[in-house]
Amino acid sequence: MKKLLLFIASVAFVQVHGSAAPCTTESLAKYIALGSAGCILGNLTVADFAYHAKASGGAPEITADEITVMPLLVPVGTFGLQFSAPWDVQSGQDQFSGITYKVVASSTALPVQELRLDGNGFQAGLFGSVVVNEAIATPAAATHDLQVYERCEEVCRSKTSATLDLKPAAPTLVIADGVTLKSELGAASLTSFVDWFVICIPCV
Repeated sequence: MKKLLLFIASVAFVQVHGSAAPCTTESLAKYIALGSAGCILGNLTVADFAYHAKASGGAPEITADEITVMPLLVPVGTFGLQFSAPWDVQSGQDQFSGITYKVVASSTALPVQELRLDGNGFQAGLFGSVVVNEAIATPAAATHDLQVYERCEEVCRSKTSATLDLKPAAPTLVIADGVTLKSELGAASLTSFVDWFVICIPCV
């Protein structure tokens, strides 16, 4: 995943040109159709969305039309994208959704200083897991990872929020989100996750 992200980043760290419209709640397929123009999220432009998915054991493969993307603009100095879909598997099934996109600040004087990943509506059956992994590439060719999850064996362990301070702060990022569901016994599901971008830490 990190090698793929570095390759994507090597061709994606270019300034977004042209005037983009504000981001609205749409399917991921509509966001993909925006191409390199993207849309405006606060003082950020998000663009170049791409998607791939796979499933096994009879689980449904989630399509880009089934994923809803909602822009979130609060609190002050923080902007987010919420991704929601019918992620769900039963016993013996696996499901994966991979979303990549680029984030560009409107000014190098207002770079992204902090990232946060939140997961919502986790459910994992016995010997099951639901994991959202976010890989981040910066112009300095550094890669970072955030992860939220619920993993169940004899007992369940969960982490619903993760935070990363970017040092140095980055005016451009490439994000790769991977949603993985696996279940050996019972159902496993996820309602949504949110990628947060903090521009002004003192503002939060």
